Amino acid sequence: MLAALKSGMKRVGLMQTAKLLFLEFLVVVMGVLVAQLLQEWFADREERARAKIQVEGIAGALHNSAELAVMRQRMGPCILDGLERVGDALAQDRIDQSALGWVRVPEQNIMDDPGIDAARPIITKVFGPEKMMHFSLIEFAYDKLYEGQDRELAAWDRLALLNPANGPVHESVRGDLQLALADARQANRLMWEVSGIMRTQSKGLGTPVHEQTIRSFASSPKLCAKMVGFTPEQHAEALKRGRLPDGTALHPKALERLATGIY
Repeated sequence: MLAALKSGMKRVGLMQTAKLLFLEFLVVVMGVLVAQLLQEWFADREERARAKIQVEGIAGALHNSAELAVMRQRMGPCILDGLERVGDALAQDRIDQSALGWVRVPEQNIMDDPGIDAARPIITKVFGPEKMMHFSLIEFAYDKLYEGQDRELAAWDRLALLNPANGPVHESVRGDLQLALADARQANRLMWEVSGIMRTQSKGLGTPVHEQTIRSFASSPKLCAKMVGFTPEQHAEALKRGRLPDGTALHPKALERLATGIY
């Protein structure tokens, strides 16, 4: 009888030990699961916060891109006119600087990298796959604008030698200036075409532009900047008369290029 009682107590002790071990295991497992869930919750919260910041940054970059595109489109006829006048001067037997006092480096807005490529998975999640073509095209257009801008600034920096304020231009640099003019033409063509793409796609995405911000650029003394202060309607009306909105007569070759669309 005593032996049976001891055996029963032993079995009870083993069961209690097993229960305790099971409870301890359960507590450990639950602790691990809770810790993992908390970690995932914090990670998801942090990811959402990062996504929000990146999307807001991208929206800001697209906004800047859209406004730059509007500025560039309005400056286009004026820049074409200037390129033709520089071409006339370089084609003469002796470089005549008398009408080229306006030659200077054109001021452009250099935007920060919008990080669209790095944020592509987030953009897909937020905007949906059907929008990705638009964002990819805007990223491509942005890169081309930056490339064209750098080339144009370099070209006009060399052409600034034609400013009479810099003194007489030696004939030995004529070839270099003609190359710079060719590069300025090519960069202008790229900038014009890509800014048109940028503007169209920005409109499709509903990216807002602020006319007040755009027009504030018109106060810059740089090349053709004042053209952004005129509305598209004013540009169109002036072009019908063969002029810029400020009344300046456009070079005949610039008018021809505008008519044919070959910039």
